[in-house]
Amino acid sequence: MILKAQNVNKTFNKSGGNTFRLQVDEIEISEGSFTAILGPNGSGKSTFLKIILDLLFADAGNIWLMGHNHKQKQARAKVSYLPENYSFPDNFTVNEMLHAFSDLKESTPRQIDHKISKLANAFNVEFLDKKIKNLSKGMTQTAALMHTFLADDQFYILDEPFNGLDAVQKKAIMDYIFTLQKERNISILITTHILSDIDKTCDSLYLIKDGRIINSATKGEIQNQFGSVEDYYLNYFETKDPVRS
Repeated sequence: MILKAQNVNKTFNKSGGNTFRLQVDEIEISEGSFTAILGPNGSGKSTFLKIILDLLFADAGNIWLMGHNHKQKQARAKVSYLPENYSFPDNFTVNEMLHAFSDLKESTPRQIDHKISKLANAFNVEFLDKKIKNLSKGMTQTAALMHTFLADDQFYILDEPFNGLDAVQKKAIMDYIFTLQKERNISILITTHILSDIDKTCDSLYLIKDGRIINSATKGEIQNQFGSVEDYYLNYFETKDPVRS
């Protein structure tokens, strides 16, 4: 089991006396799987990812990551994370940024040069020598994904990874992820608002609304009952009386 979370709770007190409560009763992610958590803005997706990685502290609950309590350092040793909002030094080139951040993982300069070259080829990147501040949105997102996949990890947590990418770039990155799954049996946990991407990628999905998981299903179950991930999603978030699976 790559990830197991049970009875995870986190309450935020907001201005004006409002509160937001994240309550995840149970989520399980198996080795080699591609899992999505889908929901509207503000539903708690990014909050839950940060709690998994111990970047936010839950008020209660249990989380096992890579066979360890998620608060233990070894739980995160083979995990890479792409946040929705990130920041790199503007005056660094993409190559300089990748080398600088590679120091966070144990590796040699020769290994990093080889991996950067491999990723640049896979992601169709011809802007390694461009400064971060001169990149387009799509280029910056691609550079962030290169950083995420720079280490040979086993679990990749991706928060809105395809923001700003055109169809060709997105396909190249998806193809690379599928290759890693075949070669190294990696696991992926993704959040995204681009539902068509999920139809092509994910094995299982969780729907979250107002901080609670309201439904889960495999891709096969969704195809049999709804036809597509988009129809499955809209069934729960567009109608007042959803069809229960």
